[in-house]
This record gives sequence, C-alpha cells and structure tokens, in this order.
Amino acid sequence: MRHALIVLIALFAGPALAQSPTPRTGPYLGVQPGQKDVAPGKVRVTSKGGMRVLSWVGFQMVGAGGRVFIQTNEAPVYEIVPSGPDQVVIDLPSTKLHRRNDGRPLQTAYFPTAVTRVNADRKGRNAVRVTIDLREQVGYDLRQEGNYLILDFRAPTKAILAPPAP
Repeated sequence: MRHALIVLIALFAGPALAQSPTPRTGPYLGVQPGQKDVAPGKVRVTSKGGMRVLSWVGFQMVGAGGRVFIQTNEAPVYEIVPSGPDQVVIDLPSTKLHRRNDGRPLQTAYFPTAVTRVNADRKGRNAVRVTIDLREQVGYDLRQEGNYLILDFRAPTKAILAPPAP
C-alpha cells in the first residue's frame, strides 16, 4: 500500500516537480565590473582584521572564451599557481571569503565558452584559492581594475558539446 501511494504521488506530482519554479526574466542583479559594484542584499564589504575580503566571484559571457572576475574590498594581491593545462589557479594571500556562499562553485559548462567551472575555497586560515576549470587549454588576458581581477579567456578550438544531463 505504501509503495502504491508513493507511485501515485510521483505520477501526479512528477510533471509539476520537474518544472522549474518561475523562470527568471529580467536583468541580471549581480555584480558587474564597471557598472554595479554591490549586488542587491549585500553591503559594501570592509576589511576583517587587516585581511582583504573576497566579496564576489563572477562569470560573464564576454567574447567566445568567457570572462571570470574576482572582486575584493581593496586592490587584490594575487599569485598564479602552476596547475594542469586546462585549469587556472589563483591564490589570494591575506584574504578571506566574505560569506560561505561566496565560495559556492559556478557551474558554467552549459555556456558555450572555454570556462566550465569556477570555485573559490579557503586555503588555510589566511588565503583564498580560486580554481577555474577549462574545456581545454586556452590563453587568457589578466588585468587588474581597481578592486577587480579580470580574466578574459580565448575561445576553445574544439567544438563545444552540451554536457550530459545531471
């Protein structure tokens, strides 16, 4: 009886559960370098005990390769760490994540760019590591603009196939 009830619920509720909630239409509300420095619901971040604070890691579909940007509360100090050919790793010493949510991975594989994933993690007690996974090894331009570190990636050379469904 219990199994039959679960099957009935799944049959009738399945289509409703499969549909996503109201799709987002309208403007992007997050941080945009050069346009909007603070996202709704966030406050301008200040230093914590003399440490820089990473307040936003973002992705934009700029060009064919994509753009990753890192926002801190003051000009970021960073180091490019040697890594695999399809990865860019950046350490930010004397930096903390503003909130745990600021370290959630960005899954970008569904966008037709070189970038497939971006992740920010604490590295020890006093640093943050940002790891950018790529479809393949591509070049990039890195620049610092105020409190942003911006990486513009070149287009991948291989055809971009849709990732498998989760």
